[in-house]
Amino acid sequence: MKLSILFYSGLLSGLLLAGCDSLRQEVEPKGITREGEKLVVTCFISPQDTVLVALVTRSLPVLGTADPILTPTSVRDATVTLSDGSQTITMTSTIGRLPLIAYDYRADAREMPIIVGKTYTLTVSVPDGRQVTARCTVPGPVPIDQVVLDSSITSEFGLTTKNYHARLRWRDPAGQPNYYRVAGDNEYTYRSQYVPTPGGPVKDTLIKTRSGWTFNNGSTTTDIGRDGQDIVSQRARLAIAYSWINGQQQVSRPTGPINAYLLSVDENYYRYHDSVERQNEVGGNPFAEPVPIQTNVQGGLGCFGAYNQARASVTFR
Repeated sequence: MKLSILFYSGLLSGLLLAGCDSLRQEVEPKGITREGEKLVVTCFISPQDTVLVALVTRSLPVLGTADPILTPTSVRDATVTLSDGSQTITMTSTIGRLPLIAYDYRADAREMPIIVGKTYTLTVSVPDGRQVTARCTVPGPVPIDQVVLDSSITSEFGLTTKNYHARLRWRDPAGQPNYYRVAGDNEYTYRSQYVPTPGGPVKDTLIKTRSGWTFNNGSTTTDIGRDGQDIVSQRARLAIAYSWINGQQQVSRPTGPINAYLLSVDENYYRYHDSVERQNEVGGNPFAEPVPIQTNVQGGLGCFGAYNQARASVTFR
């Protein structure tokens, strides 16, 4: 009996390994279509903007010799213009927070007011003659009707944790396709310990900070099948801190105002962020189907989109 079990186990293992090996196929590099380097543009505009910002980078081809970690992708010599059809402004190159990765191109929003219903064109050109363009139309705002707060208790690895959540409710404008993204942030305070002087006593300190919400099921949605109806967002987890004091887990609680944001976005913005979120969900799973990142940049990659933000603030009681 044992020999039979071992035989069938070995046979099953061999079949599984053979099946996995059959999934692998060696591909000659010369048989792959080579994709050249492209300009990558990221820019999102809103009537609430005080500064208009566009990021310009370049892609790194898969079959290149450049190290994707060590090779700078920033483009510092681009000409970036924004037009509303009647006037055009040139955005100024600025060293951003990550100059090796991306250069910021900025303009004061007073030079080009972002107005609901208008269509804007972003054009980026570089000295070697390449030029890319993208267009977007600014949607109108949609007010938040209600912010619903709740909490839940979870137990993992013998630890019981209390989490805090939020949902947004709003009425969808009827008779037109609408796209949305939900966001939020909240303040929280947590206790930390530190040693002010070497060999000195341990002291407690309270740290107050603010962070964004986390969405397990995505932050984007549409009104497909819900035109003109009330829409309730996916549940978001509010930001809190977990710390250990004297061997005991300490969980903070949201304090101060809890800010909720409903972004009414254009289709370009929605498709880009929705594909990015779905790709992040795939992660490093080698068996998952890759998610193509949507782009509306003609001749390049990236996204030029628009949004209009509504805001509501509540507090936990």
